[in-house]
Amino acid sequence: MTRLRFKKLWLVSETARAARRIDFHQNRTLLVGRNHTGKSTVVKHLFRTLGCQTKGTSDRWDSLAISVLEFELDGKPYTTYRKANVYALRDDKSLRVRVTTSYPEWTEIMAGLFDFRLMLPTHQETLAQATPPYLFLPYYMDQDGSWLHQWNSFDKLTQFSSWKKPLAAYVTGQRPNGYYLAKFEESKAKASLTQLNQELGVVQSALSRVRKTLPRPAVRLDAAAFKQEINDLLRTSTLLKNEQESLRKKAFDCATQRESLSSQISMARDALRDLEGDLKYLTESKTELAITCPTCGTNHESGFPVRLELIDDAVTLRKVISELEVEHRKCEEQLANIYGKINRIKRKSLDIEKTLQTKKGMLRLQDVVDSQSSEVIRTAFSKDIDSLKRQLASQEKTAADAKFKVSQFDLPERTKAINDFYSERMELFASELGVHDLRDDVKKRPDASISASGSALPRSLLAYQFAVLHTAKEKGDAKHFPVVIDSPNQQGQDADHLRQMLSFIVKRTPSDQQLILAVEDMPSDFSFDGELIELTTPFGVLDVEQYDQACDELRDIVVAIEAGLEQRLASSRIGSFDEGAEPAQ
Repeated sequence: MTRLRFKKLWLVSETARAARRIDFHQNRTLLVGRNHTGKSTVVKHLFRTLGCQTKGTSDRWDSLAISVLEFELDGKPYTTYRKANVYALRDDKSLRVRVTTSYPEWTEIMAGLFDFRLMLPTHQETLAQATPPYLFLPYYMDQDGSWLHQWNSFDKLTQFSSWKKPLAAYVTGQRPNGYYLAKFEESKAKASLTQLNQELGVVQSALSRVRKTLPRPAVRLDAAAFKQEINDLLRTSTLLKNEQESLRKKAFDCATQRESLSSQISMARDALRDLEGDLKYLTESKTELAITCPTCGTNHESGFPVRLELIDDAVTLRKVISELEVEHRKCEEQLANIYGKINRIKRKSLDIEKTLQTKKGMLRLQDVVDSQSSEVIRTAFSKDIDSLKRQLASQEKTAADAKFKVSQFDLPERTKAINDFYSERMELFASELGVHDLRDDVKKRPDASISASGSALPRSLLAYQFAVLHTAKEKGDAKHFPVVIDSPNQQGQDADHLRQMLSFIVKRTPSDQQLILAVEDMPSDFSFDGELIELTTPFGVLDVEQYDQACDELRDIVVAIEAGLEQRLASSRIGSFDEGAEPAQ
């Protein structure tokens, strides 16, 4: 059982030199204040100090204000501190202070303090430790979001995907801490399996590539195998030589054809150039029936039909040139392909000839050394592969064991008993709050979504919150946390319904759990047995007269936090210096 009680909250603005101290009753505290008097600011900072991002901000509020919360956890006193992104936790008995500016580190501190092991799915399809808001969602109803949607008291809840169902299962005890610890171990084992499989694939691929470059082992102890290998190499070498000769003949024929095509293309281009020159001359000369050759004196006709004939001849030549060029490119591609095959065969032949020289000749010391070195490399790779396979087998067993532990918590009869208890409380509380139109799934399952309209919506959400709270207390990990309710008068509640809601909150909050209730007005006929704190000054929750008292009371923890920050900064500087330092000579 984990029991938490809030004792005292300090809010301090160094800019305004003002502060406010709120002392909470060990059982019941009622904060009364009209709009802008600071009651919501007080309750928000209870959770903000613990690392939650609360909804709603005010331009008037000092963003660098300090909040300090004293609380008691299982009878042990603690103090938490927050200023912007600086978080600190002090064990008031040992005076040990843990300070950080890292929110993930603060999340781990809170998880360890409250034994909070809920793992939620991230958007990268992995599991991660739930942050502090998910710890306090079932116990806090905020005026800015909780009366419109269930579990909507904090901002930045979308950092996890599909978190409402696992949170409901965790809170109500269907899947307690043990389940999520086992699930996290299973998730880690699966991640390790994936990584090991990738490493194994890389090593096997590397071995495959290295084998192609390693010298062939020259020392063979099996004479028959040695002789057979020589024969195989000779036979392969002969086949390669025959194939090489065939390809060379094809290459010669193809080269001859290519040269012939080149000559034809050249002649066709020359003829086309002459035709185009004649055509240009006829086109640009005066229109005469005949042209006399200046060299031989022969008369040539110069009519339109002649020019048409020349044009047809030019078109035909261009077509011929285009076809010849296509054939020439095909011939070149074919020749390149043949040369590529010849080169590959040549390389294979050279490799075989080298191997044959090794096999046929007398072994040298270098041959033995090369052979042994190759064997050492192969053995090293084999050891790595065997090691990875053993690690894979170990991780597979770890994953299987974790999966079995997970299955131990997924017991249908347990889930049914928890859902039945929740259903009984939900129907009872809905009736007490005058809600009569809830869907069947909302009545039966704590992971269902609330939908209602008008004034019935806040009362439906209140019934749901308390049904989950009671189920958590009865069936969950027994976290007896303070129940904090801010401004139930939402969506136009009439006087009777408001009185009904306030009475329900007081009546149905378990006696062993602290209640902090914030309202705008104190109903005349509403009975509240506890501490009453009235806030009356608009935008005046902080008081300049309390600033000196705050400084005196908080001096020790502030000094310790500043020292812790300085120490972390110094360690960071040393680490950076060490990383960039030159190695010793």
